[in-house]
Amino acid sequence: MKAVRVYGKQDVRLEDVSIPEPNDDQVQIKVKFCGICGSDLHEYSEGLTLPTKRHPISGKQLPITMGHEFAGEVVKVGKAVTQLKVGDPVAVEPLIACGHCDNCRAGKYNLCENAIGDDGSSNFIGFSDDGGYAEYANIREFFAHKMPAGMSYELGALTEPTTVAYEAIKKSGLREGQTVAVMGAGPIGLLTAVLAKIAGATRVFISDVSKERLQKAKDLGLTDLLNPDETDVTAAIKTAVPGGVDIVYDAAGIQATFDTGIRSVKKAGKVMLIALFAKPITVDVTNRLIMQGLDVLTTLGYNNDYPAVMAIIDQHPDLFNQLITKKIPLDRAIEDGVKTLAVDKSQVKILISPEL
Repeated sequence: MKAVRVYGKQDVRLEDVSIPEPNDDQVQIKVKFCGICGSDLHEYSEGLTLPTKRHPISGKQLPITMGHEFAGEVVKVGKAVTQLKVGDPVAVEPLIACGHCDNCRAGKYNLCENAIGDDGSSNFIGFSDDGGYAEYANIREFFAHKMPAGMSYELGALTEPTTVAYEAIKKSGLREGQTVAVMGAGPIGLLTAVLAKIAGATRVFISDVSKERLQKAKDLGLTDLLNPDETDVTAAIKTAVPGGVDIVYDAAGIQATFDTGIRSVKKAGKVMLIALFAKPITVDVTNRLIMQGLDVLTTLGYNNDYPAVMAIIDQHPDLFNQLITKKIPLDRAIEDGVKTLAVDKSQVKILISPEL
């Protein structure tokens, strides 16, 4: 089969590779669509979290087939598979977990205590095990979720990034009637804002320096659009919502957005950090956090969310389809996909398909 394989920093190759029969607890899926994530860009450009030696759970090391946002059709099932059958459409939850540590047993398998390698290799398929930039993939049945009847494979591939946003909203405890601000209008920021609106937030502010991203936010029905190059974001939020919003979601992950966030949230409010911060940040803990009574929360991936998220997407297909801005064939994954996403701010979610 054809697969896009990463060998290391800026070393990615389209290759013909074989795929083994699925293990007893796995299904083999024919990949229909796989989304490109910002982390895929870092994987390509920086060699982010790749296994330079055998991963403690997957047993894999470089080269690895890229891709973690994918959906496809079950074509083979292992001997121990009981819930899925050949022909089922599934969305893949791309986590790697041991299943027996304290966190896994508690249902927090996204924080598996054994899933991070000594070399910093991650707990995600597409980084530390073969993923969806390929014609076929073998996936544990536990992480292959049957899609609602009639749901498109494109929307199935959108489930993964939507679940990142959903987990942040779930963990922040957002309640109907509250107000929120989202820092960053990239794919995760847009999805967070959309889900907050669906969840009943009465005001959803979204801030970004990209006019293209803010236009996409407007296309998605968001109206409280803020550009920090043109306006004082904190002042604008506190004029509209005296005291500040209930919750801020930082989906940009830089010092400037963190600073704006803690100034824009009300006393006793919450700041949820969704983005991975590439550089350390500083904060006046006493005056900005303790004296304001703020809760700063973090999230990593998701757990036990896929069925709920697929149901939400399935109820709003026209809305979520607007986030898909480009579809490309597998052999153009890097040139027309990863590299394009890095420079073209009009792109939200680029999907790869082996069938195009």
